[in-house]
Amino acid sequence: PPPPQPSGRRSPSRNRFNPAQAAGEFLRNLDTNRSGKLDQSEFAKVCQMLDFQADEKSMQGLFRRYDVDRSGYITIDELGRLLFKQDDDTVTKARTVIAKMREVLSLRAGGYASLNALGRQFRIADRDKSGIMTKAEFDTALDLFFAYYKVNLTPAQKNSLFQFFDRDNSGTVSYDEFVRGVRGDMNDFRVGFVMQAFDILDKDRSGVISTQEIASTYDVSQNPAVRSGKVTAREAIQNFMAQWDQNSDGTVTKDEFIEAYQWVSSSIDTDDYFELMMRNAWHISGGTGWSENTSNLRVLVIHFDGSQEVVEVKDDLGLRRDDYTGIMRKLQQQGVKNIKKIEVASGM
Repeated sequence: PPPPQPSGRRSPSRNRFNPAQAAGEFLRNLDTNRSGKLDQSEFAKVCQMLDFQADEKSMQGLFRRYDVDRSGYITIDELGRLLFKQDDDTVTKARTVIAKMREVLSLRAGGYASLNALGRQFRIADRDKSGIMTKAEFDTALDLFFAYYKVNLTPAQKNSLFQFFDRDNSGTVSYDEFVRGVRGDMNDFRVGFVMQAFDILDKDRSGVISTQEIASTYDVSQNPAVRSGKVTAREAIQNFMAQWDQNSDGTVTKDEFIEAYQWVSSSIDTDDYFELMMRNAWHISGGTGWSENTSNLRVLVIHFDGSQEVVEVKDDLGLRRDDYTGIMRKLQQQGVKNIKKIEVASGM
């Protein structure tokens, strides 16, 4: 009989020896919007189809483990490679180890703070200020730090990590780059809120926060150390700025501000909670559901016609509750009209 002719359909055995590619094709069939990536809800559907069941918190943790770049998405190709790791796929192996490290750090209190502190200790000990580690130093650093968390990395895992961070094949790794790689960076959603906070402090829109701008927003008069006379008001402001002012020059740049929040962000699992934290810490109005702002001052506005309404005072960071002139000015700027008087209740 004549040989069978090709039907035009893809042979099911084509990826028999490449499970990662086969997994990618399977996942692409589930990618209904053809975006090439899976968000958390799509990821949960994939897990459900694979007969994997877990509670919401566990599912979020699993998603974060694979979302190495913290973008809020996992590309289909990345997930396929992570699920079926190939022997020669050093990058995927390294990312898997990084995900494991992050999982351990996030589950232990002070995990990321300890990683940050370790980075500072290395910079102090780095006498020639080269900022690099050899392979032997790299392995020792991994053993010393992660042994505390009872994580033992195999020689193969260490080799994959070193190759991943030794991008120029120099035989050395930048310590700062390694620490940042393990920590990860904020996604655009979180960076957006950090920049809103920066703009609140950067009154003159110079791109740099000065001591004077902090003083106009941050009221230190009620600081216990200031009230007791242990520090002056200026010293309290400088101490407050020190958490962002990395080079101690008395100013805070956008990069310094963002870098400080990279460490804050690394310990916060969900975007919703990060949003809530930023909105309430910096009095950023808005939000829905449990991410809604609750820190801004709410006042009872009584109008000349006798009508009443509770109004949120926007952009009220640094505004004293007893500053009725300032509150009135803010309300008028918001477009609230015909104000006869305002009342600030203790619960508002």
